[in-house]
Amino acid sequence: MIKQRLVFILRTGAAVAAMSLVTVVALAQTPPEPQPQSPPPERQTPPPPEPQPPSTPPAPAETPVDQTNPSVPPPPEPPPSILSGAAGGAYDRRDSLPNVNVYLPEGQASIRIRKLIRNVLFESQIEYKFVEGDISTFLRYKYYARNFTYKLGIFDTIGFPDVGSRSKQEFERVRGGLLLLESPRDYNNRYFWLMQDDRLTFGNVSDPDNRKNNIYMKLGYQFGTQFDERMNAIVGESRGRITPVLTAFRELGPQKLGFAAALTESAKIGPGDYQYTKLESEVLKRFDASSTTFFVARAHIGAFVTRKKKENAAELDPIEQYSIPRYEMFGLGGREALRSIKNSVDSEGTHEFHVTNEYFFPVFRNRDFRTFLLHWNTMYGIGYLGAGAVGYNYGDIGKSNSSVVDAGLGTEMSLSLRDFDVLLSVLFAHTLRAPGCASPKPTECRDLKNGRFLFSIRTVR
Repeated sequence: MIKQRLVFILRTGAAVAAMSLVTVVALAQTPPEPQPQSPPPERQTPPPPEPQPPSTPPAPAETPVDQTNPSVPPPPEPPPSILSGAAGGAYDRRDSLPNVNVYLPEGQASIRIRKLIRNVLFESQIEYKFVEGDISTFLRYKYYARNFTYKLGIFDTIGFPDVGSRSKQEFERVRGGLLLLESPRDYNNRYFWLMQDDRLTFGNVSDPDNRKNNIYMKLGYQFGTQFDERMNAIVGESRGRITPVLTAFRELGPQKLGFAAALTESAKIGPGDYQYTKLESEVLKRFDASSTTFFVARAHIGAFVTRKKKENAAELDPIEQYSIPRYEMFGLGGREALRSIKNSVDSEGTHEFHVTNEYFFPVFRNRDFRTFLLHWNTMYGIGYLGAGAVGYNYGDIGKSNSSVVDAGLGTEMSLSLRDFDVLLSVLFAHTLRAPGCASPKPTECRDLKNGRFLFSIRTVR
């Protein structure tokens, strides 16, 4: 097992290096767009003392001359500079810095490098889990037109079983490509159309999903800001997104409201092997309790409207009974749902609903507390409360063996380190009410009782 992981990590690392090198070379060879430059104004010799004829107007390109003392040469024109030399140097450095995100205790890091050339955005991204050895790579090409944008993307992800788990799965690999078209109605309303093909490969060649393709189309609508990555994941590309600890980190739309809904249809067309219809929606709202304290409430719902069971469904676990890839299932745990619950088979299903509430109150704001190289600017305390349920039928949402209530306390801090602005989020959440199992655990029992710390470190340019 260890030897196989090392082989896959080395192979994938080589692939990542090759793709990054190709991206850098492509960017380096792209000639910059020539900018029109106006010729510098010609300096002219001061005119003689005799007056000019009134019929001859002064040339517009001439530099004004002091008429009280024509022998004095005109003063030099100041350069059209906006930033000082020091500020300009800092701006250039910050513009070239990558976006870095670190997630704990998952032991995961994400690095993004972006380059905008004319109206085309090139982006490469690498995600790596230090403990399990999971690695994902992304290459994206996004074109900005006047009335729409489109994005071409390819990705390659390799996942291994969690350390200490009893899973016999050697590895799971998903490779694919996508075409995402965005058509904005106005600044706050936009429509999406996605076509994607995922290729699944497993280390266990006897796995029924080995060497299968998931071809699907998605139609989505989003209200709010285009920079909310969670809602962008609902209506568009679902992988490679930023997953912060707290909801308030997300970009909110007008009236401090955001909404997204998407309908996904997978069909057995061409090399496609899956068949299902998926509906997902989320709404996000901020309420200001005072000038410095506020609430952020969020509700998410998802269900598979249609689904097809496998021929040998009775012999499989519930999560494997349907013609649906596991990564498409809804999860009640993780950073994007109830914070105290881990991502596992017990916390996943085809039908899910949850709400979260976060209360933010300031400890200090707009300060400059220095600790060595760190400058602490703002600190908020957070109170968290969430509830939700997950199952394989609509009726499971209201059952006690599938519902969870949890709560937690945390903090979020803004600080700066040299050219980096850093956001640090910490939260501890614990289940107040959740289904549990006796020891030894029965086969059909869900065990969702848990408590854990979550950390997030993100750099902002």
